[in-house]
Amino acid sequence: MKKFITRLLIFSVIFFLSEKLFLAFIIKAPELEADKRLEQLVKGEINKDIVIIGSSRGARNIIAGQIEDSLGLSCFNISYPGSDIEFHEFLLRTLFKFNKKPKYVILAVDAPSELQENSTIRFRFDRMYSLAIYNHINDEMISKGEKSLASKFLMLSRINRQNFTFSKKQFSKLDTILDCGSMPIYESRKDIKFNYDDTNYAYNKETELKNKLHFFNKFVDLCSEFNTKLIIVFSPNFSRHNDSFEARMREVVGNRAAFMLYETENDIYKDKTYYYDSSHLNRFGAEIFTVELIKFFKTKFNL
Repeated sequence: MKKFITRLLIFSVIFFLSEKLFLAFIIKAPELEADKRLEQLVKGEINKDIVIIGSSRGARNIIAGQIEDSLGLSCFNISYPGSDIEFHEFLLRTLFKFNKKPKYVILAVDAPSELQENSTIRFRFDRMYSLAIYNHINDEMISKGEKSLASKFLMLSRINRQNFTFSKKQFSKLDTILDCGSMPIYESRKDIKFNYDDTNYAYNKETELKNKLHFFNKFVDLCSEFNTKLIIVFSPNFSRHNDSFEARMREVVGNRAAFMLYETENDIYKDKTYYYDSSHLNRFGAEIFTVELIKFFKTKFNL
């Protein structure tokens, strides 16, 4: 029995020492990332007057640098293509925890699927794996069931197969990030055809997911709690604006935020020259829409 306990102790010591070798991969992983924005957020380096959050409509359709140049207020975009409102709430919570609170937060909503099931948007765990060295990131993955409690103590439990590399990641042509955090697209898709959809779709709130509604309300309440002005932004799709979705958003939010809607009568938004695809503006369309957003700020907040 004594031999068994001795061997068990020796094995445990060797195991715990050996598994710490994985720390080298975990420490190196953030350095290899091309997109540094989430790490900047955790390190308290995004101290801006205006912060933009959303999925691809926030990343592609709003150019933070253009806003900063026009308003004289610092502005940064932390929108992630393919991200959902639960991930946006995590970004906002992280922003308030580690950074100076912004004066304004822009939430670019996904019309009309912000609160509905949508296979193209999700919680972006893939953006977090390389940052497992940070306890805030690891704790969030534990709370979401992506990591086990063992990751609090074992490096082996923190590591992901994405971490087993020492190669520097590169931006794709589509996802190149400007210094301001925005990710505009410079062209239109050539491989698909899309036509303007003038159908007046009715929004059905019965199809909303309770989980998404919960995190949407948490997002709005966080801005109120930190006395930050929230602007809910509806950017153009290559289709008719969904009035019933907008009405539902206003119903949920009430007086907790301001709303900005693109100029629906502007014929530019019916011209595919200004779109990458049916859901996203290209750089030229984004510049036009951002000008509208700047005008909104000047008028609404007397800037």
